[in-house]
Amino acid sequence: MGGKQSLPPLNPSELTSDKKVIVYGSDNCPYCFKVKSIFEELKVEIDYRNIAQSKDREAEYNRLSQTLKYDTIPMVFIKNQFIGGCDKIKDLQASNQLLTLVN
Repeated sequence: MGGKQSLPPLNPSELTSDKKVIVYGSDNCPYCFKVKSIFEELKVEIDYRNIAQSKDREAEYNRLSQTLKYDTIPMVFIKNQFIGGCDKIKDLQASNQLLTLVN
């Protein structure tokens, strides 16, 4: 992340999407695939932002990483609240809390 510190941090409240769930990830990440699958099983549409295919998305991710001090993918937001990554989503699904957060 060395040279990417020149961009100002980004607060999750500044994210815009027509979906309640935003996921930053990459297609070659098995944890990102798992998170996408969980939301698909629950029939929840997500705004999947592939950081490997878009410089703008990568810049957003880097700015969020600065703010949140969290630098792994997937990075999941529900209603502009940072939730966490794959383990957190799996835990929320297992405890039947994930849909409650989304709805």
